[in-house]
Amino acid sequence: MASRLGKSAAALLASVFAFTFGAGRSHAQSISVPLTSDRWVLSQRNFKIQEPQPPEHNGEVVNFLGRQCFRMARGLAYARGIEFQNGTIDVDMAADANSRFLGVAFRVQSDDDYEVIFFRPRSSGSTQAIQYTPGLRGANAWQIYTGPGYTAAAEIPRNQWIHVRIVVSGLVAELFLNHAAEPSLVIPDLKLGHRKGSIGFWGHLGGGYFADLRFTPDSTAYTSEVKPNPLPGALTDWELSPMFDVAEKDPSVYPDVRSLQWEKVEAENPGIVVINRYRRSPNIDAPEREDRIRGLVPGAKFVFARTTIHSNRAQIRKMHLGYSDEVVVYLNGIPIYTGNNSLSFRQPNFLGCWISKATPPTFL
Repeated sequence: MASRLGKSAAALLASVFAFTFGAGRSHAQSISVPLTSDRWVLSQRNFKIQEPQPPEHNGEVVNFLGRQCFRMARGLAYARGIEFQNGTIDVDMAADANSRFLGVAFRVQSDDDYEVIFFRPRSSGSTQAIQYTPGLRGANAWQIYTGPGYTAAAEIPRNQWIHVRIVVSGLVAELFLNHAAEPSLVIPDLKLGHRKGSIGFWGHLGGGYFADLRFTPDSTAYTSEVKPNPLPGALTDWELSPMFDVAEKDPSVYPDVRSLQWEKVEAENPGIVVINRYRRSPNIDAPEREDRIRGLVPGAKFVFARTTIHSNRAQIRKMHLGYSDEVVVYLNGIPIYTGNNSLSFRQPNFLGCWISKATPPTFL
């Protein structure tokens, strides 16, 4: 519902760009998953960022550090014929000198739709070393799902095998490294819900190697309820327009809202509308900052999002706004804020995560 303060109403609309969060256990026996390529589905459809060099032996069984293993350099690979919902996933993983991103996917329903925990060897030791994100219409929304419960610190060595264990229990997942007693990361609210899917590997810009994949099902009945917990004052009722190409429509021009078709959506905890749930990201490579300053980026897409704020009197209120990647905010048809929070725009190592907030004044 709309946030109600009284009688009169102000319409808020933003145009948003995209370049691109029981009983005791019942255990079965551990099941080994063959790594031969004929047992796996390999997709690179949603991995459009150019690699420095073409990946070699992608999706093949190779020898690395003395072990037969699955090479996942680019894309998503998932095992055929597996329906995993709850339980434990065990696998050995290794990064080489060029690895940048490698991970384990679970509850995979397609190359558009999966959960993944991935690792950044170049960020080893920092809070960006481990990252959870759902796959939403082929996009990994890691800039949205960031911070406690989504990212964590760990040592991710190169040219060394490490053991990865993921324990999935309903809407909760725990990650353990190298047989540690305590988890490195606890995800309290898996974003794709309590459903079944396959198990797989995920890699990008070098990827990594995986060996001895096993899983142990857990037949315990876990809750699938997600309790709404928005931040105080969060605007949770929104509508989205269709997606537009920047070459065909100018996002800085307020649209004829009556001519657009609107889809009703709701914000998820703690008050975020994740557009990737409803619209497919173009997944284009982030251009250089100087190119973005000069104008709109070819291939970029945007949507309009609108909500209504009710106020019982004329007043000025401060609005807290988090976003990624770019935004223009209109109040009653008048632009009140524009900003660019995209990857590497503000400084070379800027991640563009949504926790960077703007506070434009809002005249009600």
